Amino acid sequence: MKSFIKKLSLKKILYALLIFILALCMVFCSLITVVRITFFNESFLSDTLNSSQYYKDLSVEITDELTDLGDASGLNKTFFEGFLSEVMVREDVQAYINSFFKGEKLKVNTSKFDDSLQTALRKYIKANHIHNVKEESLNYFSANASKIYANNIRIKYLDMVQDLIMNYSGVLTFAIVLLILISAAIICVIIFTNEWKHKALRYIYTSMSASGLFLLILPISILISGVTKRISIISRSLNDMTVSIINSMLSDLIVISIVMLVISIAVWVIHSKIRKKATV
Repeated sequence: MKSFIKKLSLKKILYALLIFILALCMVFCSLITVVRITFFNESFLSDTLNSSQYYKDLSVEITDELTDLGDASGLNKTFFEGFLSEVMVREDVQAYINSFFKGEKLKVNTSKFDDSLQTALRKYIKANHIHNVKEESLNYFSANASKIYANNIRIKYLDMVQDLIMNYSGVLTFAIVLLILISAAIICVIIFTNEWKHKALRYIYTSMSASGLFLLILPISILISGVTKRISIISRSLNDMTVSIINSMLSDLIVISIVMLVISIAVWVIHSKIRKKATV
């Protein structure tokens, strides 16, 4: 009798441990998946910037800096009004992102900006009948303006994580596959070691619902706390980008958690039906 009780207790402990490990695998697999499909994904970053105010704010920031440079150089303050095309900014940022995810050396191509600036300067000089303009002065001004443009097109801190993205994207994919295989193996063990299948399903939906609830509560708690609203970065465009990325990642977590909860409810329904048949 004591031996039977010990075996029963040991069996419960083992199943409890399996349920806990399964829940952990599901949680970590979901978290790693969100990171992999967001921060390590070129399309995600491009879509996030397109859906935010990033390009609009960045264009304003560049125009303000160029206006200060022009004012210090004696240009009319209206010179840079409407000069910068948001389309050009978008194209150059996208080219920068493309080179980033290809692992290439990060460099901003300012050729379109330089050509537009040279054309605008020539027109300005001609329209205002300015004479004796030194070519060296024009080149110096253009070089400074181009430097301002390039520094703003570069997404701050992105170059610092390029090696991380290149070296660990495959590792994350491997980790996701490994966690899925471990989860599948645990589910198989639970099913095939239980004589009563409704008990096995109960263990599975318990683990899945627990991980689903955790993944739902975590992002909702962050959103309710207003942490993202309190993020304050000097650059408004960079601030918009950061907040948009975090919100998108939290939204993906919520979607995954809802899917897991729906599946766990479906498993619970099947469990209830099998249990009723078993008791008849």
